[in-house]
Amino acid sequence: MSLVDAVLLGAIQGLTEFLPVSSSGHLVIARRLLGAEFEEAMAFDVFLHLATLAAVLVYFRRDLGAMVRALGAWLGLGPTAEAVGGSLASQNDHLLRWVWLLALATVPIALVGAFFSEHIEAAFSSLPAVGVGLMVTASALHLSSRRRPGLREAAELGPWDAIVVGLFQAVAVVPGISRSGTTIAGALMRGLERDAAARFAFLLSIPAITAAALKNAGDIAGLALTHPAALAAGSVVAFASGWLAIDIMMRAVRGGRLAPFALYCAVLGAIALVVGVL
Repeated sequence: MSLVDAVLLGAIQGLTEFLPVSSSGHLVIARRLLGAEFEEAMAFDVFLHLATLAAVLVYFRRDLGAMVRALGAWLGLGPTAEAVGGSLASQNDHLLRWVWLLALATVPIALVGAFFSEHIEAAFSSLPAVGVGLMVTASALHLSSRRRPGLREAAELGPWDAIVVGLFQAVAVVPGISRSGTTIAGALMRGLERDAAARFAFLLSIPAITAAALKNAGDIAGLALTHPAALAAGSVVAFASGWLAIDIMMRAVRGGRLAPFALYCAVLGAIALVVGVL
């Protein structure tokens, strides 16, 4: 894998992981155009996901830091709710609730990964599957963009909301179905206000990406020995473009501007489906 290919794939991964257009779908298309070996490309994709994971951790570092402190207080490793009192105690309760809800929302994708991993991997070599997945993404974005803005705030997120958003994320293991797009769409359909919907969706990507990286740690290690420069270049580009994509997406969700992404996915999905079938 050349440095140029690595940089190109890193930029595609970083931008499309968080913009609602499916990073997996774009990487399948890019691999087809570049002629990359499937097994090597899959390991490289997972490594690039680690770079975009780092972008999420840095971008939402304040949210994550607050959650860690709230969890520490619950475990008796910091000031208790009674000690801090008032609004700080209420905020701790809300943050701790989000920790458990994120864990609950992760269960569906964990089950899918455990029982259907072979079928999922097969879809990553199918261009028609990518085309169908992109059309599913387009439909989810279109439906959510037509809804009135939700009024439920972050503190009102409940278990059923987490389960629904988690199910949307589980469906997004299929290449072409955007994880960020479908999880944000699911949260918006549950009536959450836009900022809370986007933040919950992005934070939910953390355990899923981490699990995928651990599962493929051996392949990543092998690739690091054979293509260290390509991995380094691709990951730096993926991190920077991922950070930019998160910021763009947060602004787009807050402004209710998801329709252009739906149109893009519909057009690209139709092209991928036609080319894949022919």
